[in-house]
Amino acid sequence: MIDFEKAQNHKEKGLPVEECIRKANIYIRKNGMCLFLLDVKGSRNFKPREKLNGILKKIMEELNKEFGEYFPQNNLATSTRTEKGFSFLLGDGTWAAINKSEVIKKIVKYLTENYPEISFYWGIAKDGWDKEGLKTVR
Repeated sequence: MIDFEKAQNHKEKGLPVEECIRKANIYIRKNGMCLFLLDVKGSRNFKPREKLNGILKKIMEELNKEFGEYFPQNNLATSTRTEKGFSFLLGDGTWAAINKSEVIKKIVKYLTENYPEISFYWGIAKDGWDKEGLKTVR
């Protein structure tokens, strides 16, 4: 039996790409940058998990090389360290500060074409304290 109250209050992780772009434009216009987040859908189905982590590290390296011009050096995610590009995994999720929303479609296209076996949730956060925005990687 469906718990309708729970179902109404449940929000799926991630945002559609167009919504990511819309939110990114707002935050970039206001702050010059925002966080773009990726999280693997159904990561529990990947066995062994170490293989997925290896693929994600490779993806992060490729994205940093391919789209580095869109990743400003920043301390948006945390005030204790400076980051540039995709540099940390939180479980099966990662993030990078972006300075132009056009990179979102480019990253989505790149991942879809080069890693069709992995589906992602996408998200945008204004910074590392944006609880609503960070739900994608939590």
